[in-house]
Amino acid sequence: MPYRNNMMPKISIKLIVMYISCLILLNIISAPHGKAINKSCSSEDWTECADEKQKSQWIEYAKDWMFIKQRNDIFLYKRVLPSSGVIQVKAERIIHAPLEVVEQIIRDIPAYPQLMYNCLEGREIKRFTDEDIIILNVTKMPWPLQPRDVVVRTNVIKDWNFGRIEIALQGLYSPESEQWVPLIDGHTRMYELTAYFIGHILDRNKIKCIYIIHADPSGVPDFAINFLIANYPYYTLLNLEKMTKLEKYINLGKKSQYLSKIESFTTLKKKLNNN
Repeated sequence: MPYRNNMMPKISIKLIVMYISCLILLNIISAPHGKAINKSCSSEDWTECADEKQKSQWIEYAKDWMFIKQRNDIFLYKRVLPSSGVIQVKAERIIHAPLEVVEQIIRDIPAYPQLMYNCLEGREIKRFTDEDIIILNVTKMPWPLQPRDVVVRTNVIKDWNFGRIEIALQGLYSPESEQWVPLIDGHTRMYELTAYFIGHILDRNKIKCIYIIHADPSGVPDFAINFLIANYPYYTLLNLEKMTKLEKYINLGKKSQYLSKIESFTTLKKKLNNN
């Protein structure tokens, strides 16, 4: 009996230590990206209250964006990429619609001709998850050039601490591109494309929408691409705003997998700003 009594406290202490260690590990694994804001942010856009380390991970806050012009209520920017003669372009505008409605529009791949400027076709090729999809996108080109098609893969990054969501589209290179979609007669395959749909939640029915694109359509001089490329994000954001009024996307938004996260963020934001 004395032997048993001496061992019990030691076993109990070991179990307690193991239990606490597991809790700490689970907390680290489940911790969200970015440092949460636990006090009021003076800006309507909470991403502006992030520290510089956090902002450096968000492409819209890159230091080398240069303002081009304001066209109606859309602000246009450009930046030069060291690896390309084609500029990257960014368009920003405020859209009065819930984030989940915009999300559902971007998820509607067959409707890309209504969303994206000069898009002829959007086709889902392979869905690994709701956030990881292989897509074929076909873009109209000026006569006599052939349409350009590109195979892209999507990635979604969410930071509910700041009310930010990013949907990235990355062009696939050869031979992976052709493994998913063989070359199409009458089209020219392009590989150099990166695009980002980014949303900042400003209020429950108000978001800052950002569309960034860099694309090399192959066989077109860089100066011609740079002259026209700003039209793509500009008209895409115009189309996006129109589509947020459609009943189809309003109803789909009510079923969004992100709905509870969006509502929790806007509730917390309102609570902290009112204190």
